Amino acid sequence: MPPYGYDAAMTTQFTQQLPIPLAKVVRGRAAEYLVIIGAAAILGCDLLDQTLDARIYAASEHAIGKAAWLFHLGVGAIFVVVMLLLARTWRVKGRLGITRALIVAAVGIIGLVAFPTDPGWQVVSVPGRLHPLFAVIAAGSLLIAGSRLAHPRRLIIDTVLLYGAGFAGYLAGGGAGAAERAALGVVGVLLFLAARRSR
Repeated sequence: MPPYGYDAAMTTQFTQQLPIPLAKVVRGRAAEYLVIIGAAAILGCDLLDQTLDARIYAASEHAIGKAAWLFHLGVGAIFVVVMLLLARTWRVKGRLGITRALIVAAVGIIGLVAFPTDPGWQVVSVPGRLHPLFAVIAAGSLLIAGSRLAHPRRLIIDTVLLYGAGFAGYLAGGGAGAAERAALGVVGVLLFLAARRSR
């Protein structure tokens, strides 16, 4: 039985229509592992390419740097997690809001990859202007979906944690890059808990 009282309908609605091997992947631990792989890959970019100071530069600047392949691997893993969670919640009664948030998150992820950032926080191009918009859409939607799946009725607390982590990251790290990574850490933890508790 899934933890925290999730009903069996959570994993039986849409997944019953899938081929058995695919249904096992959707209901299994793949989403949890992929959250860890995605987060490790994105954070690993800072180790692989140390020309970008993690305290100052946005994580997405790795998409146009030496560690672009690793950054895209991480973002791709998170996108697959979103798809797996979407399959788990599709047409499940009472989960329409979560499903919509996951769809918006998927659009946000596609947008932030399709429109790369400009280097150095200086927005000068059209893709550079669109990138932060899609990044905020993706992060906000993942916060909502992750919070609702991880522990319903705690969205306000999780939002406060997100901003608190960002503020603490800024103070401790001394820059906007550190703040961004700390805030995204909260989203990553929520996404991991969502993947674990919605199984």
